[in-house]
Amino acid sequence: MELELRKIESSDVCNSLSLGDEEFTPLKIFLRKEAKKLHQDNLAVTFVIVAKGTKRVLAYLTTLCTHIAVEQFDDQKSISEDFKYKDYPAIKLARLAVDISQRDNDLHLGSKLVDFLVGFATEQVMPYTGCRFLVVDAKPKSVGFYIKKGFSKIGDHQEGQSQATTMVIDLGRLPKF
Repeated sequence: MELELRKIESSDVCNSLSLGDEEFTPLKIFLRKEAKKLHQDNLAVTFVIVAKGTKRVLAYLTTLCTHIAVEQFDDQKSISEDFKYKDYPAIKLARLAVDISQRDNDLHLGSKLVDFLVGFATEQVMPYTGCRFLVVDAKPKSVGFYIKKGFSKIGDHQEGQSQATTMVIDLGRLPKF
């Protein structure tokens, strides 16, 4: 199966994404009810993976502009020595989901979506506007995944009724190729 990564389209089928764990139900609801509208209104951008020639979403990633405050870091000294500002521009990885049928294969779609976003940020965003961090509020079951992708924990907080760990990649410290 040949896959395609692109921005979400109004005709994409978003109601058949199966995520398995009930904890991830908000990700499914977001895709089905909000992603297209936020994308259309330029409030967030959603990238989807579909099988080439189809419209059924197999995985998606939603991003938006944000900022990260130095006070959010558990260890403020490690960052405040290098940074003289209180807030820094960032891209937020707001949502990431992969259909359960695509998880136990060699495609690693979630990992590829994060790699895409890091590349997009460093090659397409940073040359044109200020952006220092990639930030995500990870669910407890996803923290290990983000650590493997190079994110560092900066703090824990409540997000509604669930716990989340704020994690970042300092894009300014990535090796230049």
